[in-house]
Parts: sequence; structure tokens; C-alpha cells
Amino acid sequence: MVDLVTEMAMAPRGPRPSLLLPLILLAATLAQLSEGASYQQFVRQHIDHPKTRAPNDRLYCNLLMQRRGLTRRRCKPTNTFIHAPAGQLRDICSSGGRPVSRNLYDSNRSFSVTTCRVLPGSRPGRCRYRAATGVTRVRVACVRRLPVHLEPTYLP
Repeated sequence: MVDLVTEMAMAPRGPRPSLLLPLILLAATLAQLSEGASYQQFVRQHIDHPKTRAPNDRLYCNLLMQRRGLTRRRCKPTNTFIHAPAGQLRDICSSGGRPVSRNLYDSNRSFSVTTCRVLPGSRPGRCRYRAATGVTRVRVACVRRLPVHLEPTYLP
């Protein structure tokens, strides 16, 4: 037999703000972590300072693309490495850049870059690249004053 008084006393009544707060805090923390991860991914994919030594630029691209994990599942078609300290690239999202639209910023200064483009016939495990080097301004997408994406606008 069910004791109706006990069952009603234990039944939830309405919203529980004390249960909602931890969920809100968890969601906010995960959002911040994902933004930080995007910046970390930007650094991994696009910053090489000082520039890694290689016998030539073609070998540089083959080495860096593999070392940075950009050839595992597929040969990434194009990737650019910027040879400047991370702080200079972070600055583009504030005083070191000018807004273009929404979250896109153009750098005020030029940077030394190497753009790697996959060669025909490449496949995962055997990705081969050609290199183009230059000095150019860059355009980045920023989230919370951190670069998270490199636009190909000015790249060689």
C-alpha cells in the first residue's frame, strides 16, 4: 500500500534553481573551453615561430603539415604558416588590426608566411606539398579577442 502523504512530500514541486545553476555554469565553462580550443587549433595550424629549419621550402611544407597533424585523415589542400610570435597575432584582434566586418580583422603590419598547397596524386600517409613564401598582411577571424581562423585573402 502506498502512503499518499509520504509520496506527496517526496514529489518534486516546480523549478529547482539550485539544480539549474550548475548546468548553466557547466555550459559556460564548455563554451569557454571550446573557444580556447579554437585558438589553440589556430596556433597549431598556423604559427611556426621561429620558422622550423628544413633543406628547402617544399620539404618544410611536407614536414610541418605532417608534424602538425594536417595529413592524418586527408591531405589538407592548403595551409599557411605565419612566422611570428603568437602575441603579435593575438594583437590583430585589438590594437594590431583593424575591423573589416563582423569578427574579421586585417593586420596593420605584414608577416613572413609560407603557404603549403597539396600536389596532385597526394593521399593520406603520402601527402606532398609545394610551397610559396612571402611577406603579407593577414586577415583573421577573432573570438573574444583571440584569432581562431586565418582567411586566405592576402596569402601567396
